[in-house]
Amino acid sequence: MEPNYSEYSIDELEGTLKTIDQLSYPQRTLRLKEEIKSRSLSSEINSTDVNEVIDLNEQFYKCPTCEMKIGFFSKTANSWGNQKVCPHCDSPFETTQNYKVFTLALIPMLVFHLLLLKPILESIGLSKWIGVGIIYGIIAFVSMRYRKVCSSKGN
Repeated sequence: MEPNYSEYSIDELEGTLKTIDQLSYPQRTLRLKEEIKSRSLSSEINSTDVNEVIDLNEQFYKCPTCEMKIGFFSKTANSWGNQKVCPHCDSPFETTQNYKVFTLALIPMLVFHLLLLKPILESIGLSKWIGVGIIYGIIAFVSMRYRKVCSSKGN
């Protein structure tokens, strides 16, 4: 009679693998190794934090569920609130700011503003603050991400 390794605990599987005669039972040894491997993979997936899994699904102007592009000037992207609904698959998502990207883009954009944009705006008679608004708008655009909504329902 063949043992049912799916009913064994991980400790029992490892103990059985240590004591089994691998030359006499190569098929059982292979099944044991596969069961241990599948259990270790599933435990790694279950042990990851929910927020880490969600962060992997961040998208730059794409729906995190169906991965269809959502245009910057679309009605969905410009609706009020953080939670939005994809126009393609009707799944909810939320908008977030990636502060690492925001911070990394801030210094080069300010240098661009001081060296190029500000002198051009002042030479045509516009306020330098228009340039600051343009720069921060670009940085906000570049750092915006769409992310799946965490479900508050229990498993």
